[in-house]
Amino acid sequence: MRNISYIKSMITKSLAKTFHVAGIGASAGGLESLTKLLSSLSENGRVAYVVAQHMAKDGHDELVLRLLNHKSRLKVIQARAGEQLEPDRVYLIPSGFNGMVQNGLIQLLHPAPEHISTPSVNALFVSLAKDMGNKAIGIVLSGVGLDGVAGCKAIKANGGLTLVQNPQSAPYSGMPLTVIQANAADEVLEPEAMAQHLTAMFSIGSTALPRATPSGLRAASNRHLPALLQNVFKATGIDFSSYKEETLLRRIDRRMTTLKITNFEQYLAYIEKYPDELKTLQHLFLVSLSSFFRDNRAFAVVKKHLAETVGQKAPEETIRIWVPGCATGEECYTFAILLNEILGDSFKRFKIRIIGSDLNPEALAIAHTGIYRQTAFKEIEPKILARYFETRGQHYQVTEPIRAACEFIRQDVVSVNAPENLDIVSCRNLLIYMKSNLQDQLFKKFHRALLPQGLLFIGQSENIGILGNTLFLPVDHYHRLYRRK
Repeated sequence: MRNISYIKSMITKSLAKTFHVAGIGASAGGLESLTKLLSSLSENGRVAYVVAQHMAKDGHDELVLRLLNHKSRLKVIQARAGEQLEPDRVYLIPSGFNGMVQNGLIQLLHPAPEHISTPSVNALFVSLAKDMGNKAIGIVLSGVGLDGVAGCKAIKANGGLTLVQNPQSAPYSGMPLTVIQANAADEVLEPEAMAQHLTAMFSIGSTALPRATPSGLRAASNRHLPALLQNVFKATGIDFSSYKEETLLRRIDRRMTTLKITNFEQYLAYIEKYPDELKTLQHLFLVSLSSFFRDNRAFAVVKKHLAETVGQKAPEETIRIWVPGCATGEECYTFAILLNEILGDSFKRFKIRIIGSDLNPEALAIAHTGIYRQTAFKEIEPKILARYFETRGQHYQVTEPIRAACEFIRQDVVSVNAPENLDIVSCRNLLIYMKSNLQDQLFKKFHRALLPQGLLFIGQSENIGILGNTLFLPVDHYHRLYRRK
C-alpha cells in the first residue's frame, strides 16, 4: 500500500509539472484588481491559478466566489485540501487558512503565528517556488503591507516569473511597491496587461517560461558601473555611488531593453555617442512615485501622535516638518491637511513650515503647482478630497491655504544640511535604495535635526537598523513610526 501511495504521489507531481501554476496575492482593493485580471484571462491548457486574497476568518467566501465567477472567463472554485490542480481553473483559498501547493496538490493549513494576514501570500508563493521551480508564477495585486515580498524572491530564486501590478493602477499600492522596491518584480503591469502577457507566453509554439535576464550585465557592472556612476555625477551633480547596485542595474537593464541594446559595452558606446543619456539615466535612478495618504492606516497612526505633538504648542509657535525625497509633493500636502484637520480654525494661527526636498526637477515642478491626476487620490476620503481640492478639468489642485504651508526645494538629502528644530521627519521609501552606511548617515542627520521627542516616519518596507535603534524609540513599529531619544 505504501508503494502504491508513493507511485500515485509521483504521478500526480509529474502531471503537475506539465503546466505552470500562478499564485495570485492580493489584500485591500484586491478584488477590484483580481476581477480585471480574471476577466481578461482565457483558456490555454497551460496554467492553473491559486488565489491568496486576504480575508477575515469566515470572510464571506461564497459571496467572493460568486463575484469572481460573474466576471471571470475561467471557472473559479474554492480550494479543498488534497485537491489536484488542473489548468484553466482558479482556486480560491478559503478564509481562515493558508494555502500551499505540494506535489501538485493543494494543502490547507492553519495560519502560522508569523503570518499576520491570511491567506498568506508568502506561504503560497514559497510553496510554489519549491514545488514548481521555473514553472511557478507569482502575481501581486493591490494591497497594503509586506506580504508577497519573500514569496516573490523565492520564486525568482528558483527560476520562476513575478508579475506585479503597476502601483499607479492599484487601489492600494503598498504590496506592489514593496515587491518592486525589493527588486523582486520581473514585470510591472496593469491587470489586463498581465493577462495579455500570459496569453503571449503560452500561445501556440511557446514551450518555455521566458526570463528577463540582463545579458552579461552583472559581470560587466563590476568593471564599468563605478565609472558610469562617476560620469553621471559629472553630468548631473548627483552622486549615486552609495545607492544599491542591484537597484541601479535593474534601471539600466530596463533602459537597455528600451533601446534594444544587448550588453553593457554597447550601452557605454551609446552614452559616448549621446552624452545626454547620462541625464536620462539620472531620472531613471530617481523614483518619483507618491500619492495622497499613501498607506492610510499608517497615516491614521501618525495623525494621532502628531496631534499630541501639536497639543503641546501654543498658537504663534512654529510647526516644522521635513519630507526628504518628496517626489511630486503629495506627502507634504498630506501633512498640511492632517494639521488642518487637527487644528481646525487655529491652523492659520500657527507658523507651519512643511519642507519637501527632492532631486528630480520635473517632480518638483508638479509639487509647486499642486495639480494632480485622479490616480493620486486612491486612498483619500471623499470628504477630504472635497474640502481641500478644487477641480481643474480632469485634475485636482490643492487649495491655496494648504499650498501656502508647503515649500519645495531641489537638494540632495545626503550632501546638504537638514532643516533644524523639526517636529517630524518623514523619509519613506528612500532609504531602501541606499546602502547601510548611507542609511546610518541619514539616521544621524535626522536625529540631529529633530527636536527632543520629535518623530521619524519611514517606509513599511524599511528598517531602522542597529544604529537607528540607538537613536530612536519605536512608537508604532509595524507602521514604522519612531521617536527621537
